[in-house]
Amino acid sequence: QLLKIYGGVHEIGRTSITVYMEARSHNVYSGKQNLILSTNIKFVRIDEQGDHVPISERVKNKYKNKTIQKNES
Repeated sequence: QLLKIYGGVHEIGRTSITVYMEARSHNVYSGKQNLILSTNIKFVRIDEQGDHVPISERVKNKYKNKTIQKNES
């Protein structure tokens, strides 16, 4: 068995990015995958003083049409 980890940007807020992650067991003989874990991880951008910093428009534009939806399997 292998453990496969998938993820991608799920949502971009004003000062945060939420990443959806899932781990699946993968049977190398049958090709069957089983969902083991799924979660959202939120990263908040802060400066040296701990104050929130807005996500740049460059980053927002880069992921504008590339956000993923949760796989409900």
